[in-house]
Amino acid sequence: MSGIRVAFGDRCVLDGVEARVPKACSVALVGPSGSGKTTLLAVIGGLLAASAGVVRYADSRVDSRDTAWVMQTTALLGARSARSNVALGPLHKGLTRARSCAIADAVLAELGMEEWAQTQVRRLSGGERQRVAVARALAQGAPIVIADEPTASLDARSRDRVVDALLAVEDAGRLVVIATHDYWVAERCSTVLELVDGRVR
Repeated sequence: MSGIRVAFGDRCVLDGVEARVPKACSVALVGPSGSGKTTLLAVIGGLLAASAGVVRYADSRVDSRDTAWVMQTTALLGARSARSNVALGPLHKGLTRARSCAIADAVLAELGMEEWAQTQVRRLSGGERQRVAVARALAQGAPIVIADEPTASLDARSRDRVVDALLAVEDAGRLVVIATHDYWVAERCSTVLELVDGRVR
């Protein structure tokens, strides 16, 4: 990230953000509420155009096709099963239904959700839905995974499973960026970026 600036009217949210991390890395983005973490994630993920600056990954500009998201709101398809929700990403990339479902089952199992693979999402608890949302992002196989407060609604056991799965992205040679208020989560990441007054320090 080089010189990232974002303003909404007269309010400057990001003021020349600079940061460089390895291509394969787990990054915790921390900072007080209102510091611009979600805005910076949107810029990194290609969902929001900065008024100045550039984000590059492996020497190329990042766009939304390079990223998979875990949003604060899960935005799952409630009438579909957990497996069906997670399989949508691989299906969209052209994989067969059988292969897409196999990927979905493997990722759901990694998150301890194999028992609920065929359960409609609307019948799951909030924490279970969050784990399905994480599984959906991981199953896409994108080079960058972005997670906005992915453990906020989870108990300790579910939190551990989610963080283990997200950190495995780094082991697979990809980048994961996690905005979090949980310093236990931040301490497990290989890099911590603190956002204060619109800048990383």
